[in-house]
Amino acid sequence: MCNVELKQWGNSLAVRLPKTILSKAGINELPTKFDVTVNKNNEIVLKKQKEPESLKELFKGFDYKKYWSDWEKENPGKSKEEDWGGPVGREVF
Repeated sequence: MCNVELKQWGNSLAVRLPKTILSKAGINELPTKFDVTVNKNNEIVLKKQKEPESLKELFKGFDYKKYWSDWEKENPGKSKEEDWGGPVGREVF
């Protein structure tokens, strides 16, 4: 257990976590992202965000139909294909 203080940091409030606590939690890389929640006991809980293990996990819940529908609304009449210009070397297409 470690006691820390909530202090003013610019226009925000902040808690500084000691290196010993972070090391015990296996957190040694910067930057590190956390999910912050408040549980039913009104306790603040920090959980290190898990890196996705696969592309499937990374895009879980991604709605590609909605993505393209929104894109078409924002870019009416624009082709989805990119024009990279003409060949500049000995490319063969």
